Amino acid sequence: MSGVAWILNDLWYTNIVCIDANQSELTDKLKAKWLNVIIGHGKNKVQLGDVVIYSEATFECEEVLEARKIMKANRKVMVILNYFQFLGEVSKYFTSVGFAGTNGKSSSTALAIHTAKKLMPNFGLGILWALVPGFNTQSYVVNTKAKKDIRNIFDYIFTGKALNYKNIKKRSFFVEACEYKRHFLYLDLDYAMITSLELDHTDYYKDMKDYLSAYETLLTKVRHKVLIPKWLKLKPATCNLQPVTIKSIPFTHIRGKHNDINGSLILELMTKLCKEPKTKILSTMKTFWWLWRRMEYLTTNENGAKIFTDYGHMASSIGFGYQALKKKFPKKKLFVIFQPHQINRIVTWRKDFQQALKNYDNIIIYDIYAARENLWELTKKIPELKKIKDLNDLGEHFAEACWGTYTTDFSVITKEIQKAQKDTIVVVYSAGDVDYKLRKYLGK
Repeated sequence: MSGVAWILNDLWYTNIVCIDANQSELTDKLKAKWLNVIIGHGKNKVQLGDVVIYSEATFECEEVLEARKIMKANRKVMVILNYFQFLGEVSKYFTSVGFAGTNGKSSSTALAIHTAKKLMPNFGLGILWALVPGFNTQSYVVNTKAKKDIRNIFDYIFTGKALNYKNIKKRSFFVEACEYKRHFLYLDLDYAMITSLELDHTDYYKDMKDYLSAYETLLTKVRHKVLIPKWLKLKPATCNLQPVTIKSIPFTHIRGKHNDINGSLILELMTKLCKEPKTKILSTMKTFWWLWRRMEYLTTNENGAKIFTDYGHMASSIGFGYQALKKKFPKKKLFVIFQPHQINRIVTWRKDFQQALKNYDNIIIYDIYAARENLWELTKKIPELKKIKDLNDLGEHFAEACWGTYTTDFSVITKEIQKAQKDTIVVVYSAGDVDYKLRKYLGK
């Protein structure tokens, strides 16, 4: 959502109001851009004619409910869209490319945008779910030469102002395509790539068959090519499914075998979208640096221990991270601090997490980041978890099963990081709030 606000600001819109329930690193960044930021819902009066774009997590917040009431009372159409509906509207007017998959969506989107903005004159807009230092520490890129065209499209979406039909499909739009609740089906895609498939979001998807059905539906909506790793199994669809052989890509600043998948798919994609030879595309890809919270190096403590942070919140992500760090630092001990994201994930995949974490030399599990979940409903059918009393009890049980310790005290985390020695690499995995706390503590 912060990316939407920044994009609108870059396109010369004024009177942008950004509302969030809590202060965070992102709200701080918005304030630093002199945007109007309100912490806490119900403090801003919505008016007829306002454009309301909201995170799905806030679909029942005061501002969204008020906007719906105003529209109904006045019998006039207002633009009220959740984030994914907004992206879907935008995608209709571009040659749109979606980057999907259980793992690697943000990394792939960032790498593709980096390459496209250097090699494709018709590149227009790119949006992902992570901040990228090479994109001025933003989660998007707007081609400055395309601003007038993009503003015309946005004006049409927001107000119905006359659309210049020459702008339709004139430029490309690269977008991270999230599968949660089938949100990526809002997108109107010309091309897509799928990096990996592993059951996730089990609070919504019943099983792997249900999960795959979302991707199989996506395939039917893509006009041209869908690129996938050769081993990925998806049912044939009406679109032109193209399996890609994965090759080793010698990135300088990206670590891990999973990036060979991202790189191989993007290399093949870019050969279809631009007229440059593969050698030039590959050399441009290699200049990509890194992105926020994707095995991001934060600092080195006073003892010489390097500290990394990663958005990984699935067992496979933690496993990939171990392989990447061990390859880069083969003689170092690996100390992991993991904040689980959602009760559902650690209950459903507890054995996978045990397997992924067991290779680390030191393990701390930090304060489970729950998301309006019913603990009893999730644990009652699992014999070993039936006696779990509350969230902290689950955390203790999970940590013990993973050969680690559990804490909800952030000062324990900071003390352990301070104590880490030169022979140790510290990596923090979290899709929750510990990353924000850690950055504030480290002054990052």
